[in-house]
Amino acid sequence: MRALLPDDPRAVGPYRLDHRLGEGGMGQVFLGTSPGGRRVAVKVIKAEYAADPRFRARFAREVEAARKVGGFYTAQVVDADARASEPWMATAYVPGPSLRDAVASGGPFDPAAVRRLGAALAEGLAAVHACGLVHRDLKPSNVIMSPDGPRIIDFGVARATDATTLTGTGSVVGTYAYMAPEQIRADRAGPPADVFALGCVLAYAATGRAPFEGGGVAAIVHRIIAEPPRLDGLGGDLRALVAACLDKDPDRRPALGEIGRRLAAPPAPAGARRVPRRALIAAAAATTAAAAAGVPAALLLGRPDEAPAKPPPFRPTGTPSPTVFVGGPIGVNTFAFADGGRTLLGPGSKELWRWDLSTGQGTPVHMPEVLASGSWAISADGRVVAGCPGDFVAFGDPATGRTTRRIEFPDRPATIALAPDGGRIAVKHGEAVGIWDVRTGRRTGPDFGDVSGCVFSADGRLLAGGAWPNGPMWVWDAATGRTVAEIKGNAPLELAFSPDGTLLAGVTDYEQYVHVWEARTGRRVHTLQGHTENADALAFSPDGGTLASGADDGTIRLWNVRTGASIATLTIDPDDVSALAFTPDGRAMASATGGGTIRLWRFP
Repeated sequence: MRALLPDDPRAVGPYRLDHRLGEGGMGQVFLGTSPGGRRVAVKVIKAEYAADPRFRARFAREVEAARKVGGFYTAQVVDADARASEPWMATAYVPGPSLRDAVASGGPFDPAAVRRLGAALAEGLAAVHACGLVHRDLKPSNVIMSPDGPRIIDFGVARATDATTLTGTGSVVGTYAYMAPEQIRADRAGPPADVFALGCVLAYAATGRAPFEGGGVAAIVHRIIAEPPRLDGLGGDLRALVAACLDKDPDRRPALGEIGRRLAAPPAPAGARRVPRRALIAAAAATTAAAAAGVPAALLLGRPDEAPAKPPPFRPTGTPSPTVFVGGPIGVNTFAFADGGRTLLGPGSKELWRWDLSTGQGTPVHMPEVLASGSWAISADGRVVAGCPGDFVAFGDPATGRTTRRIEFPDRPATIALAPDGGRIAVKHGEAVGIWDVRTGRRTGPDFGDVSGCVFSADGRLLAGGAWPNGPMWVWDAATGRTVAEIKGNAPLELAFSPDGTLLAGVTDYEQYVHVWEARTGRRVHTLQGHTENADALAFSPDGGTLASGADDGTIRLWNVRTGASIATLTIDPDDVSALAFTPDGRAMASATGGGTIRLWRFP
């Protein structure tokens, strides 16, 4: 939703226009208000098309088609004027993101959600077909994820099943990546074409990409006509059903009724045992008793020799709300969480601060030897803090401030990085980086080259760093020193591994961009653009689906890791963002600025 532009109309028919909702190929969509105060979506044909009789006819068909289907499966038409100088249509406003935006911001749906989506869309398309229409342009952006179920919108290219004029046989209308082969060949496109599009939409919802996408239009057309769909990420009978919907022969695609029945009846899990009816009756009785006693019924079901399934990890989406914490040092550039995620730790000059997440109150722990000067590091579990104030590295206990060990070096270390469990430390001294065992103080591996900074993966198996100033960057096996990947480019100012170690995010040579590479191949996956000044703080969410980046422009940006799409931009203050970290459960994120302001951002 965006503000109106200076040239936008302020009213259409009797409806006041308040905001822009979007823009399509033929028209613009505005959020408006009826004379009685009801919210409506108003679609207005663009001026350049209004004079074309073909587009006027197409718009009139869209109005007629949407009126035929009604409001249960789409947005109810409340008013329209296809003969106006700029034709328009007003529908009931349906709140909610499009399926495209929902996947871009939250990632692919789990199989159960895909099944629910598919069953609802099959029901909706059956209603469209019962009205004698074929939608012909079903795609993620034409599905609104409303609170009461998905709605199919935009009937701009719908046509009667028996139509032979206008956009009928001999012309191609629709969106290529979701078109059936018969549409691409400009043959008659009947209800099976919508089944094909439904298969594409479900594949997108499950994997984050259309099954034939990639390259230009010619490449997409070739895949749809001649190649099998790419359904990686889909499994079991859901994959089989989507593949059947994507059959090249429209006569072999399943009917919508069959699709709805198969999706509405979830299969038993792989390897599941058939439970006798007597046992089901007993389980039902136990469930009823548990509900009466306030015991979660799920705990009573399942095999006794299996641990309860862990809930899926939280995926931070949307815009979080900030709380400013009290107290803190100047210049925090790293964070860790302790006490099961209830305490935030931030080392600074001569002291480490501990903040209680429930109150936002901070207290200092004095560590004058460990944090006297130079660089410092803290383990991800918050149990070890290290600093290099002289020709040695000192280690301390963040809970007590006590210095626990020193490792001497012939010259002052330049940079340090602790393994996530605090058991090893990578130290740059002289012209090379080496790894030492924190407990014994002994060297544990070979030199890793002359790099300006380094970081461990979450499991401690990989180490990444880069040569200053012109690179390249390397990913090594932390135990053997073997080079896993070499990445061309300038030295990194900040690096972060994804929780599973498959991706590496980095900012190089004071760039405004954030790069994401495959950690084991060095292939660049994304270049994320949006910051207007240098980016220098990175953090992945625990589920690996969201990447946060902070920059000198005083903003934090949240990115969808799978798609590279921007999720949210958080503007905090003119100061630079110096540190970012997600809580272990992913439901909140800590940030620090160069001026010493600490915030906790809680996700909805």
